[in-house]
Amino acid sequence: MAGTDLPGGVYIDPIPPSYGSDVKIKYEGILAGQKDESLILCVGYGFKEEPFNQKEITMSRDTRGFEAEFTIEASDTLNFYFKNQQGKIDDNQGEKWQVAVDSENLSYS
Repeated sequence: MAGTDLPGGVYIDPIPPSYGSDVKIKYEGILAGQKDESLILCVGYGFKEEPFNQKEITMSRDTRGFEAEFTIEASDTLNFYFKNQQGKIDDNQGEKWQVAVDSENLSYS
C-alpha cells in the first residue's frame, strides 16, 4: 500500500488505512500558511454527521506544512478535518475528508 494526495493539500499514507495500523496524515492546506506551530487533526469514524470515537491529535510542523501519525481505532469510515489555535477550521468545505478503512482482514470469531 502507498499513500495518496487528497484535495485541499492533504496527503494520507497508507491508503486505504487498515484497522489497528498506523496512518500518517500530512496537511499543506489553507491553515498551513498561518504562523501556528501546531494544528489539531480532528478524527472520528462512521457517518460524518454523527462520528464516534472522536479525538483531537496535535500535528507538528514539518518543512512544508503539518503532519500527524495515529492508529486506526475502528473498522469504519475515517472522517477528519483540521483546526488551528485560533479556532479556524478547514473541513473540506463542510464535507470533511473521508477515507474507507480496510477491514478485509478482520476476525469476527
